[in-house]
Amino acid sequence: MNRPAAFTRDEHALAEAVRAYCHAKCTEDVQRATGARFPLKFWTGLAELGIFAMAMPAEAGGPGDIVAAGLELGRAAAPGPVAATFFAAHALPEDRAAGVVTGTELVSLGTPPLMPWAAIAEVSIEWTGDKAWLVRRVGAVEPVQTLGNEPWARISVEREQPLERVPAAAELFHLALAGYAVGAGRRVLDTAVEHASTREQFGRTIGSFQAVAHPLVDASLELEAAEKLSILAARAAGESHTAGGAGLAAAARLSASQAAMNAAFAAHQTLGAIGYSVEGPIGHITQRIRQMTLSTGVQSELGQQVLAAFSAERAEQ
Repeated sequence: MNRPAAFTRDEHALAEAVRAYCHAKCTEDVQRATGARFPLKFWTGLAELGIFAMAMPAEAGGPGDIVAAGLELGRAAAPGPVAATFFAAHALPEDRAAGVVTGTELVSLGTPPLMPWAAIAEVSIEWTGDKAWLVRRVGAVEPVQTLGNEPWARISVEREQPLERVPAAAELFHLALAGYAVGAGRRVLDTAVEHASTREQFGRTIGSFQAVAHPLVDASLELEAAEKLSILAARAAGESHTAGGAGLAAAARLSASQAAMNAAFAAHQTLGAIGYSVEGPIGHITQRIRQMTLSTGVQSELGQQVLAAFSAERAEQ
């Protein structure tokens, strides 16, 4: 079946709404907020746009909307457990998901004992392969400093109840992360292109040198391809949650992660020392990109999941 690799009019409208909100509210301080300084007011305002509620099974929002929203959140370097919140909104029972979709409760999603956002999250979900459980923390919380300045922690948990719709929730997680990675990659690449067009050496802008221009162009093309794959994966996820659809979502995440990392490398090479400085224009974003692309636990076997999914689909044909 042919699927359009472009956002629909409604998805564009959603992206514009998220972009406008982030432009007004996602200030430099919000982007760089860490730990106990997490900007909850920004997060609840974002939730009021209804983007997290789109992931609930009974809602009308689709996977394409989630990719579009994720892209704008990545472009704005918005903080927070974005992909985990989409997962939780879809997998949790409706009454338990209420605080998540309204932004009043943050989500920690992963494999204990080391869990992302566990230092400040109110909802904890253990995710192992195609199964997940709502869990409660027991004992002490040991905060862990991370590259992207996210409030991770080591915790002990007890399982409260198994969750349903986990494979479908995983697809939404991968798609949201793919969109965010593409957006973040574009943000740092745009900064590098602007620098290359104004910074002069030997009487010429550095962007006129092929050694500077070519990596930027290559990175831009990779991000474009990753976005197209993410949209195609969203269309497949919207049609049915088949093995091939799951494989496409995982492939989109891998593609977007690699494209974002390559954009970060190209941007750092262009900006030089100022690019590596945390106080500089891209340092805090490329650190988040790097942490986001480091898979842990169940997510460390994404490549095998992609191959298994497409092998299963081919065997059915």
